[in-house]
Amino acid sequence: MGHYRMVGMRLLTVILFIVILTQVKAQQYRFHQYRVEQGLPSDVIKAVTQDSLGFLWIATDDGLVKYDGIKFTTYKTALRSNFAKGFLHTRDGRLLAFGDLDVIEIQNHIDTVIFKTLLRGQRYFSDTTIWFPKAMYQDKAGDIWIAEPKSVIKYKDGKIKRYDFGEENRSPVFVRSFSFFEDEEHNFYTISYSGNLFWYDAEQDQFIQQKNFKLPDEVSQVLYTKRQLLIAARQGLYTAEIKNHQASAAVNMFPVRSVSNLLSAPDSSIFVSTYTEDLYKISLQDGFTWESLYFNFNGISSCFISDEQDIWVATDKGLVLVQTNLFTLADLNSQTHYVEGIAYDQKNHLIYYANKEALIKIKPASPDEDWEREVLLDEKSNYFQSLQFSGKGLWATTSWQVLLLQDERVVKTWDFSKDGNFVSHLFVDSKENVWLSQAGNKYVTVITEAFEIKRYELPDLQQNDVNYICEGEDGIYAVANGAKAYLFFKHRDSTTFKNISPEIPFDVRGDFTVGHLAIQDGNLWLASSEGLLHYDHKRLTRLEFGEAFERYPVSSVEIFDKENILFSNSYGLFRYNIDSGEYWLYDENSGLPSNTITAHGIFITPDKNVWVGTSYGLAFATKSITKNKMTRKPYCVEARVNGKTRPFTAGLHTDYGAYITLQFSPISFPENKINLQWRSSEDAGWIAMESKQLSLSNLSSGEHHIFVRAKKNTGLGWSEPSRVSIIVDAPYWKKAEFIFLIVFLVIMIAWASYGITSTIMNQRKEYLEAQINERTQELQRANEELTLRNTELDRFVYSASHDLSAPLKSILGLILVAKMDQPGEMHVQYLSMIERSVHKLEDFIEEVVTYSRNTRMSVKHEAFNFKDFVESLLQDHEYSPNFKHIQFYIEDHLSTPMISDVTRMKIILNNLLSNAIKFHWIDNCRDPFIKIAAEREGNTYLIRVEDNGRGISEEHIKRVFEMFYRATDDAQGSGLGLYILKESVIKLGGTVEATSSVDTGTIFIVKLPVPDLPGTIQG
Repeated sequence: MGHYRMVGMRLLTVILFIVILTQVKAQQYRFHQYRVEQGLPSDVIKAVTQDSLGFLWIATDDGLVKYDGIKFTTYKTALRSNFAKGFLHTRDGRLLAFGDLDVIEIQNHIDTVIFKTLLRGQRYFSDTTIWFPKAMYQDKAGDIWIAEPKSVIKYKDGKIKRYDFGEENRSPVFVRSFSFFEDEEHNFYTISYSGNLFWYDAEQDQFIQQKNFKLPDEVSQVLYTKRQLLIAARQGLYTAEIKNHQASAAVNMFPVRSVSNLLSAPDSSIFVSTYTEDLYKISLQDGFTWESLYFNFNGISSCFISDEQDIWVATDKGLVLVQTNLFTLADLNSQTHYVEGIAYDQKNHLIYYANKEALIKIKPASPDEDWEREVLLDEKSNYFQSLQFSGKGLWATTSWQVLLLQDERVVKTWDFSKDGNFVSHLFVDSKENVWLSQAGNKYVTVITEAFEIKRYELPDLQQNDVNYICEGEDGIYAVANGAKAYLFFKHRDSTTFKNISPEIPFDVRGDFTVGHLAIQDGNLWLASSEGLLHYDHKRLTRLEFGEAFERYPVSSVEIFDKENILFSNSYGLFRYNIDSGEYWLYDENSGLPSNTITAHGIFITPDKNVWVGTSYGLAFATKSITKNKMTRKPYCVEARVNGKTRPFTAGLHTDYGAYITLQFSPISFPENKINLQWRSSEDAGWIAMESKQLSLSNLSSGEHHIFVRAKKNTGLGWSEPSRVSIIVDAPYWKKAEFIFLIVFLVIMIAWASYGITSTIMNQRKEYLEAQINERTQELQRANEELTLRNTELDRFVYSASHDLSAPLKSILGLILVAKMDQPGEMHVQYLSMIERSVHKLEDFIEEVVTYSRNTRMSVKHEAFNFKDFVESLLQDHEYSPNFKHIQFYIEDHLSTPMISDVTRMKIILNNLLSNAIKFHWIDNCRDPFIKIAAEREGNTYLIRVEDNGRGISEEHIKRVFEMFYRATDDAQGSGLGLYILKESVIKLGGTVEATSSVDTGTIFIVKLPVPDLPGTIQG
């Protein structure tokens, strides 16, 4: 019986191998690669793990590395050899690392790291030291086993014992030799690289070879799970059974080449790595199923699953983060297509969706099965825009037509081409009336249940564009464009629509549009060009859920349940809890094909499955989006006081008046999707933290507590807050020693003054008595001298007042000239529009004004990431007139964070970016671009800003840095921008130069010295 079973399994492997070459599935994973460019010392990664605090540790070919979610820190001296090989988590919670020449324990205290040597090795073979370890394993008795090229070492009670397996079991490779495992009875085994199995007899303290068991060569690793032995080998993944110290014949159950590593996942699946390019996920429950993680991994050494269930893959081309998508493509063919509409057949559990030229059906509506796809209509000359399923069948709009499909065939067609433009939306009410939105038509058109046509005029409609129609408890609502007439209502018993648009209680930027509407318990949620609006029939308010998001146009809104609504803007899909005010964001890092969700692109089935139509395909949520999982609690990973690194885990001690910089990370990934907020023990509200860094100064003496919380924009909520204590010493004038010293000095001065005064008085008395007759002459001479001094003082006062009046008159002259340059009404209107659009610039303008008035402000150096810094500045210019037409390139060639004065760097780059955007040339004959690059040459930073705009003529280029000089009268401004820029550069000890050519572009090059600041934390 066993023989036939083995034959059957061998046949199965052949079939599986064929299937491997042909199977294609929707990818449910996203990938992020870390290489030398991101801070790793080497692309060759042997292993990765996570310590008890959540910090990542990476074994590379150029040392041991810690990653805190902000930066990679390499500890070159932690191991005696650069070649770090792997890690072991002991049963008592310790983290061990090993390399070619030693085994160490890693003790991470956040602000410092301690490395404790456990075992030392030599490059030559020795009985007292380890010799090029390849793997480590701790058995259930607590003994640690170490694999060497041709032997195994047991480490127990601080002593080692070697078990030699001979030259026939010697490994010829650098990274693999013996593999270890235990069965359910705690029997301990090892398999050599050449494929021989040995059982450890604890009573005799020796290994016994299993003669009847032999695998092909090149066994990289074994994994024992659920009474089954899995073996990673060159020819594939093998399986065998262990019973009474004997193994059954190994069967190749998954014939992929060069299997390198096996990893058991929490869901009982197995990740199978290869030395080539592939990583597979295999399930052994209820048969054998597998899926491939499609990514070019390039030589996988090992994998690790973090406590957030992220998969970290160590490869020969860096470290790869693999995360499971919450959303996945429902139809691979929908990728790259703009999804126009979604509909659901609840009875048959079918999803319909439309892109521009096609109407498609997919089934079943379950994430656990493969999707079947059928194109119902394919009309490349037409344009599908809206779908809805009703009791009569499937309704669809395509350009000027409305189609009714029954049994997936078109049974009726209506043509509205003579009434206006595209029929952009349809809605079927509870009485099977079909309401149509048609651009260029001031009427709402209805196809009644009896297929008759009715029209309702909308009063006060400004632009003849009705965007969306839906049904409320009492009647029909419609929304449109225009600040005075955007919301209309028709009661169920009425024959006319009324304009019920409330007055908008805030300033509107440009054309006001309401594109979508959702109704919950009589309350209206409006998706508008000014964000998400709420109308309770009394007051119109804008939803406030974070300045970074709330003013972006909302494309779609839907009611999820009594507590939650879903809506979308440029950042992706949001879930908002109406009661708590909490929000969750789902974007491309959650698996959405694109952050751009189409109009009416959110669809919720009756059983709360969420479907999302994007500009790059149709996606669905593979699991519930209302689990409210929290983000990891953030850590303070670095503290600096006046630019110097300080320990902080036991409280940060600082002098009074010190400048403090704290850096935080929740060590959660992806790193660029983390929002941080902070507050102090004295504050009640949370404040947004930029660049994961908090700067504090002028703290009062005493103890302060800083609380920080994190939120990851992949559908997670706010974390628990972490706390950092800061103890500020009292100023020296409040210390007891200083007070005692002052009292002592006062007493000494009083005593000395009394003695000196008494002596002087006695001498003065004797002198006056001896000179009483000369008093009159002395008084006359004193009067004459006093008159002379008064005259000199008068001349000094006159001269000083004259010298001071000159610069004051110059200042008054400059003010008069500025007033003569009176701005016109249109300029005032433009400036007001700009001020409303970029309200965030107020803080930055205040900094510039403060800086220009206080030239004595000292230079404060800080470390920051140049690319992140420029990206944050570009966000401040998003609404500049030319911004969306310009391609921006940021080239950060710095190997470490840039160190400079952040305030002055903002002044320098903001002026250059503002001018480059303002003076760009936007037409159809060129591709506008702005390049911002940074590099380091020796002890100098070179910052280059280049554009292909209008350029500056040769006669003007030499004077652009002069005060109040403007090269053209066409542009607004005082001519102070580049002058302030140059002054800021000079303050930093640098230089700036500009080259330009008319109609070609301009290049600004800023050279700044690299500050000489102290180093980083030492492990």
